[in-house]
Amino acid sequence: MRLSLRISRFKIRGRSRGFSSIVGAIFMVLIAFVIASSYFLWTLSQNTIYFAAVRDKNQFEADRLSENMKVNTTSYAVNTNGSVTVLATLQNTGASSVQLKTVWVYVSNSTWTNYNFSALSNTNVQSGTVFSLSAVLSVSGINATASYNFASWLMTARGNVVTLQQTTLTNNIVVSQTTQGIGALMMDFQNFTYYNVTGSGPYSLNFSAGASGYLINGATAPNARIAFRVIITNLDQDQRDIIVTTDSVLFSIFPTGATQVRAAFWYIVNVNGTGAILNTYTNVTLAYNIATPLYFSSEYPSYDVRFPNPWGSKYPGTTPVNLALIGTLGGSPFGQNIPFVSVYINP
Repeated sequence: MRLSLRISRFKIRGRSRGFSSIVGAIFMVLIAFVIASSYFLWTLSQNTIYFAAVRDKNQFEADRLSENMKVNTTSYAVNTNGSVTVLATLQNTGASSVQLKTVWVYVSNSTWTNYNFSALSNTNVQSGTVFSLSAVLSVSGINATASYNFASWLMTARGNVVTLQQTTLTNNIVVSQTTQGIGALMMDFQNFTYYNVTGSGPYSLNFSAGASGYLINGATAPNARIAFRVIITNLDQDQRDIIVTTDSVLFSIFPTGATQVRAAFWYIVNVNGTGAILNTYTNVTLAYNIATPLYFSSEYPSYDVRFPNPWGSKYPGTTPVNLALIGTLGGSPFGQNIPFVSVYINP
């Protein structure tokens, strides 16, 4: 009897130990599975983060390479000691918008150099738009009466560098620009253009068919109508706006005989972006150092009821041409005559 009881207890204990071993093994497998799963998920998440970072970096690089800023004009002014004004016009010719973050300027002469930078704000330039920069930077040691060489550049938010034009300033006068004209206004001689006027009111110019204004064909033919384009830049030393009013006129003198002198003239008109000549005239503002086209075509000034009335020239041959601009400078009366070109009217 005692032997049978001992055998039964031994069998129960043996079965309990075997069950515990199985449970322990299952528990270890579960622990290993959880650890392996956690490691797999962590590895997967790290791979996801890595590929997202690579994708973002590639997109950033593509955006950076797509930035393209064209510099149209750059000028520098030293109006007070220790201060440099940087003026520039730029156009975003790239596919993406460009945010300009800082502007730098480097100033030097034969015995001295210095530089500085300034942060820019509200400078997100959309694709295709023109941006006008006007920045005043402190540069210790610069003198308003001395001569300097200038270089400057812009930094974009994506890390690109936009190099502005270099200029030599002598006694605060840009020599290469003032040699092109006398007074506050400068003409672009290389881009003096004339157009044949089409239509019967409204009238229009074909911008793509413009030709050199130095040789004009067919202007004396019956019912001939032409227009001139002159590109003008305001270089007022105090950087004030110049307003061009309706009495501004382009005129020429023809020496037709020993005692006879004849003239032709064309009053200023407004032309829109499609080439149409507008029936009313709005004064044109010439901002400092911004090249602006002016158009001359009408036989009458805008206060005449017959305005605009494009016409040609009654006289052929060689003629000197004058540009008489009337308006205001900083709110005061202003006038400048530019004796700028001679043209040949080919019948």
